[in-house]
Amino acid sequence: MFSLKKRKKKKKKKKRNQKVSKIFLNFIIDPYCFRFTWIGPFQGKNNIAQLTCEQIREDLTYIPCRRPIVATDNDGIPDTTDLWLRHKNKPNKFGCPMTPGQACVKYTYTYNKGVQNITYMCAKVNATVGCYHQKYISGLDVEVCVCESQLGAMPCNNTTKLTNKLSRVVLLTIAINTFITLYHKIFKYS
Repeated sequence: MFSLKKRKKKKKKKKRNQKVSKIFLNFIIDPYCFRFTWIGPFQGKNNIAQLTCEQIREDLTYIPCRRPIVATDNDGIPDTTDLWLRHKNKPNKFGCPMTPGQACVKYTYTYNKGVQNITYMCAKVNATVGCYHQKYISGLDVEVCVCESQLGAMPCNNTTKLTNKLSRVVLLTIAINTFITLYHKIFKYS
């Protein structure tokens, strides 16, 4: 009887170690993207476990949604850095492996300058790395940011760092073009 229990414990431990090894191996082989939907300011935080993507989107089926569905205590945008630090040893909890042909995507849905929801996901996209905006007369603003995570690093589809990097590049490009234009005008007329 004792040896049977011991064998069962060893078998369970072996399965658990294989599962952990598989997750760890995925983390080593593939970079990760965040994968979850933050539902924005939400009153019924206690009932979030029962919600489905279909219930959240209602008629707006074009808005992406990925489980798990999360809410924040302060209704603020999730702190993805803290999330990663707390769960990086279990990356499948809030992430997905960025397999070949996929990129990390952050889809932000804003209405009248208030963020309504954000979906983080792995996806196949026909776009290069960067952020893309679509503004509507109704006050709706959709921002889609595409990036590629690095092996062993925090997923790249996190906070606004991608947008800030892109903005710096755009500003630098404008500054350089302005300088070149002024340089040619000054020396052309000298």
